[in-house]
Amino acid sequence: MYRFITEWMDTNQLWVTDQMTFDRAVQAIGLELEGRGIVDGTFTRAVLEQERTIPSGVADVAVPVAVIDVPRHVTREDGITLLHLNHPFDVLSITGEPVRAEMLFFVTATTEARREAFHKLMDDLLMDDETLQALAHIKSRSGLYHLQTMDLKAFSS
Repeated sequence: MYRFITEWMDTNQLWVTDQMTFDRAVQAIGLELEGRGIVDGTFTRAVLEQERTIPSGVADVAVPVAVIDVPRHVTREDGITLLHLNHPFDVLSITGEPVRAEMLFFVTATTEARREAFHKLMDDLLMDDETLQALAHIKSRSGLYHLQTMDLKAFSS
């Protein structure tokens, strides 16, 4: 059985940034997500503090990424937000190795059950090299829309 990208990625949750550092990229997406009511105003501070103790970089994948588990106390809506980086930058993995991330995934979940479901989706995505590479090349909402209309199979279950 397969899940399609349309089941987890809304075109309104795809963003692109020219920011050159993790801190600046988090600030930029934080303003967007707060404006849409997905997170509250403490998002940036909470994510930056969390990153110091629980680094988000994922190295052993087709496209280096970071997966940020947004703290529940700042989350207002469930979802996965994808932030493309026009200028990839280093983030640390949990083992302390630098990862030159090309995309940042922000997982926002209001309950533990939703968080576990999103983690399963992210695990499946990170193991699917073809889909991850396809997402790395889609850098616009219209591009994601076309990817969705092609019914790209994103995850096996």
